[in-house]
Amino acid sequence: VLVYGGLLIKDLDLPTMLPVEDVRVIGELNFLDTNDIEAIIKNKIQGGYFTVDLNSIRDALARLPWVKNVSLRRQWPASLDVFITEQKPVAYWNDDGYINETGDVFRPATVNKELNLPKLQGPEGMHKNVWKFMNVLYQQTASLDYEVKGLQLDDRRAWQFVIVSNAATEETDGKNRIDVRLGRFETEKRMQRFVHVLPALTVEQNDEHKIKAIDMRYPNGFAVQMNEAGNNDKKV
Repeated sequence: VLVYGGLLIKDLDLPTMLPVEDVRVIGELNFLDTNDIEAIIKNKIQGGYFTVDLNSIRDALARLPWVKNVSLRRQWPASLDVFITEQKPVAYWNDDGYINETGDVFRPATVNKELNLPKLQGPEGMHKNVWKFMNVLYQQTASLDYEVKGLQLDDRRAWQFVIVSNAATEETDGKNRIDVRLGRFETEKRMQRFVHVLPALTVEQNDEHKIKAIDMRYPNGFAVQMNEAGNNDKKV
């Protein structure tokens, strides 16, 4: 009986007898299109329920920039479940990519510039350092009535960042923006000094005289640049 059964199965055309008839994409997708995913999968399906190459499909999907993790499972009698974890962008990286919640860079074909994400910039290969320092910035500035909108590490390894008042709107973002320069050395010490003095500095400003930039690179002090209406610099 076993021999007869084996010969019978050998003669069957399994892809024809047991084709994959249904593909289900499972996961919370905000940037990927389910129809596009299904099209890629169906184009990769060769064989039937038992013979379909799951590794080939998994590799094709894993190459998509927005896919963080993917797994597949056969579902009897003719279905294929595809579980996808999408990348979660938490910051922009330079002009052509994003950073996810673990500090890794991914680069899709297009970057949506309208997302409410901080802009991180730096030399290639330094994204982990910039992301770690951004987390330090968030912790240090949590008590301020400002939000960190951008952080840059330049080619000389000098740091600077941008904060915007929480009370600002899209129309007033430019007027409520402050550029802060920390430089290359003693950056955490300078940042702590900045967090300490900012509340006192902002008390003095008004609609006509707003802070434009603060330079913390002085050994024992800092310089404040006011906007064009004030048209003056103040060193402390």
